[in-house]
Amino acid sequence: MTHQAQAYISTLLPGTPNASTVESYALNLSESNRLLSYLKGDAISYTYSATVSIGDAVLGTRKELFTWATVKLYYSTFYAFRALLAVNGVCIFYIGTKPYCIEAKPGQSARRRDGQTHKVILKEVENRNIEPSLLSQQIDLEEPLEWLMTKRECANYRDAKFCEPNIPNHFKKIVDFGVRRAVEEYLLDTSSLYLFDPDHAILAYPLKVLQVLCKYMVSTENFTFRDEEVSYLCRLFSDQKGPIPEMVSVLKACLGRG
Repeated sequence: MTHQAQAYISTLLPGTPNASTVESYALNLSESNRLLSYLKGDAISYTYSATVSIGDAVLGTRKELFTWATVKLYYSTFYAFRALLAVNGVCIFYIGTKPYCIEAKPGQSARRRDGQTHKVILKEVENRNIEPSLLSQQIDLEEPLEWLMTKRECANYRDAKFCEPNIPNHFKKIVDFGVRRAVEEYLLDTSSLYLFDPDHAILAYPLKVLQVLCKYMVSTENFTFRDEEVSYLCRLFSDQKGPIPEMVSVLKACLGRG
């Protein structure tokens, strides 16, 4: 599905205008309202992608496919934070290959950002401090988003050989717990006992970000998944004992009717 906000910005700034043209363009009231509406639509899409990514990682962990589970868990957090930015009216868009950021408010103009989409999104989340509880501590002396990115880059680029069948250190406690118990405990944790613990954070952190995001989205009354989407997601978070109840509660709230 197309990024709706990006497509709308392209109608306001067609072609590849230079930086001064982009940064001098100020949104009027009508344009800011339309952009915010498109951003909220994008936020729903990003939230769904984040949920599928965690579900895929949970399945992968059960099958001892830890390398790609690591990558998926990083991506789930990236999608979730992009959704948090979008629902808060923060638009990251591109003119050609150059990233810009603009708030969906009257009179606002875009500002150039450096780096590729992932680093732009993660830096924007850190700078705006939209959900302070998620950035309140470090993980193993790194900022949470940097820690996740490091784990993903090792899996994707730095390690020439996948770790399987060996269990990487950041998954050992999760395997000891059992995936079902881990998901249950991480979602029920209200004291951040696991959130910033390097033995648990690879799964605990993405799950908590998604949980916070879903509550935030539902509270805006802007957010629903379709019945068939929720049924599919519940299957991702199931094992031989059936669906994981704590995750089903999160997903069913996303239907918009509890």
